[in-house]
Amino acid sequence: MDVACGTHTLAFDERPLVMGVLNVTPDSFSDGGLYETPDRAIEHARRMAAEGADLIDVGAESTRPGAAPVELTDELERLLPVIEGITGLDLGVPLSVDTAKPEAADHALAAGASMINDVSGAGEAMLEVAARHGAPVIAMHMRGEPRTMQHAPRYDDVVTEIRDYLSARVTAGRRLGVHVLVDPGIGFGKTLEHNLELLANLHALRDLAAPVVLGVSRKSFLDRLLGGLPVEERLAGTLSVNAWAAALDAADVLRVHDVREHRQLAESIAALRRYRRAAAPRRRVLARGIPCRCRVGVTAKERAEPQDLLVDVEVSLAPAGLGARDNLDTTVDYAELAARAQAVAARDEYRLVETLAERIAAAITTDAGSRTGGTAGPKRIESLRVRVSKPGAARELGVAEVGAEIDWRP
Repeated sequence: MDVACGTHTLAFDERPLVMGVLNVTPDSFSDGGLYETPDRAIEHARRMAAEGADLIDVGAESTRPGAAPVELTDELERLLPVIEGITGLDLGVPLSVDTAKPEAADHALAAGASMINDVSGAGEAMLEVAARHGAPVIAMHMRGEPRTMQHAPRYDDVVTEIRDYLSARVTAGRRLGVHVLVDPGIGFGKTLEHNLELLANLHALRDLAAPVVLGVSRKSFLDRLLGGLPVEERLAGTLSVNAWAAALDAADVLRVHDVREHRQLAESIAALRRYRRAAAPRRRVLARGIPCRCRVGVTAKERAEPQDLLVDVEVSLAPAGLGARDNLDTTVDYAELAARAQAVAARDEYRLVETLAERIAAAITTDAGSRTGGTAGPKRIESLRVRVSKPGAARELGVAEVGAEIDWRP
């Protein structure tokens, strides 16, 4: 997927993009005050571009837990000189404005920014600003506001609730023709456990068909996770989490303070992806509803007469390249599967249905292909599922199905 961002195009293909964080605030949790003057901020932007940043995110209002809101005029006084100064350098890197105020976003886009990063979730007013400027928007999830977001946050299902919230923002953006990127908001109104559950299940956001932005850089959950680390010692933890997300192809943009290290991470991921072989197609052979007769039951009375059974067999074959040979050497014969199941059922009596299922599986893995002369037969079987149903018993009990199923893997 490609997303237009001003005069630039963001391509989400081989590697995650690196978004450098530029806080022009006196009180941000990590680098508050370091780049408070325009000259320092612009020089830091130059440095991040040289280190390989794909985007630079400029913010003038701290969103750390407990942070107080900033007046619009103060935010613009901090933002605009920096954005105009960076734009004048022509670094070849698009700028994002990190703000929750539609008015601030409007001014910043006019001054040279080409993307909005909204921690408050990109409401309708913000989306309308983005639509007017033709700018993409990052919609982040946050429970509450910075002053209150960490006061005992609760979720019934944190992954599902956040996915559904972000899905609504993507849909709202599409109605206005706005590309919406999604950010689960790690650390924003979440406990340590919420953060870890989100990170472990980031792939749930792939259902949204929108680029995923991940911001974990130096955050306090790493302090709690790793047993007490000050901000300046959280690089290794940040790299580890971002590498996890990148390797699983669960994040498209990494929002970070340490650009050089993360560009190296992203390039390493890209190299590994280029060398990763595409998964070979997997094939299954099915024989379902095989009629069998068998003496099976816990009591001798049940086993006195053969019962009618139905057997389902599903064989998963080892991967084979597209265009594999069209003969039995590369597969198993479904007619042979049926014959094996019927032979096993007829030759003995069993107390347990699951024992019968296991015997059928054993016969198939031993004998598949033997009658037809196939040489691959059992060697190609990667896994096997056998289900045995007793229709008569189901009718007597008034239920839909009675039986047993086994899964086998060598």
